[in-house]
Amino acid sequence: MKKRKLFTIFGLLFAAMLLLAGCAPAEKEVVLIEHDGLSAYEIFCKNYIYIESEEQWIDDLVDGTLQRIDNSVLEEKLIWHGSIEDDFTDNEIILTIDKYFCDKTFTVEDFHMIDVAEVEQKTEGRLPDGSPTNQTYTLTLKEPGKVNVIKAIRKLEIFAFTQCAWPNAFITVA
Repeated sequence: MKKRKLFTIFGLLFAAMLLLAGCAPAEKEVVLIEHDGLSAYEIFCKNYIYIESEEQWIDDLVDGTLQRIDNSVLEEKLIWHGSIEDDFTDNEIILTIDKYFCDKTFTVEDFHMIDVAEVEQKTEGRLPDGSPTNQTYTLTLKEPGKVNVIKAIRKLEIFAFTQCAWPNAFITVA
């Protein structure tokens, strides 16, 4: 009888240990996916200099002619940290182009990733002495709305040519 009690106690202790061991969270390596929600094309454009359309990218990839120009030659991106609560126009974005693209004049077709109605160049890509500088553009969206402006900014920030993208803010004097 004593053996039976001892065996039962050890069995219950063993079962409790197994139960408690199962409840303890296992230590796992947490891996954050930086590119969550981006397409393969957008991931490529985030890591390499490429400004053609997604269809052209697929063609270049299939043909084996896709060039991988590392974006480490680019300036540091400036990310807009505003919110929908900020005071800005609901259809315009101020876009500064990286100096690497100083000789390219951007048009509506270059902004295939967002729905742009108009592109207006504000500054040139070269200084009078010929040295490269950032170009600035005003992009007017086809569909107005603060949410659309923010979504377009986030999309533009993926691409190599964007040095910074900001909503066209209302400036007020205090």
